[in-house]
Amino acid sequence: MRRVEGSVSNDRGVASPGPGVALAEPDRGSTLPVRLLRDTPAAAPDTGNAQGFQMKMDAHGFAPEDLQVRVDGQNLVVTGQRREEHRDPRGGSYSLKQKVYRQMQLPGDLDPAAATCCLTPSGQLWVRGPCRPPPLLESPPGPSRSLSRQGSKKGPSTA
Repeated sequence: MRRVEGSVSNDRGVASPGPGVALAEPDRGSTLPVRLLRDTPAAAPDTGNAQGFQMKMDAHGFAPEDLQVRVDGQNLVVTGQRREEHRDPRGGSYSLKQKVYRQMQLPGDLDPAAATCCLTPSGQLWVRGPCRPPPLLESPPGPSRSLSRQGSKKGPSTA
């Protein structure tokens, strides 16, 4: 199974690994629904395919409705935004804004229609999907090499 892991830097609210990353257009690609797992992470469904794809990402603090996971061609694009405001009865207040953006290239043999996405109670975003099986190669007609070599031993030569 191919596994990719990432993390979000929550201390500054910055998640993009590089400068100048623009958010992807929302009308391109297909969106994967993010479902919340209510049980332990071990309860997450497994694709059962050792040749599958799996990506885990830290999305602590984000709710499923704050995240958008899309397959855009051969790219997986994860975007999210949340805002939190708190006011103290004594007049104090603070505002928190977090954004997340991740883009990665998917394996060429991934079946995007079968990919799933879930958010664990601990804040891990999991994206999984099975890869298409490689095409079967036909063996050439005729006897195999190992069989054709068997009776060709010569006894000791007497010269």
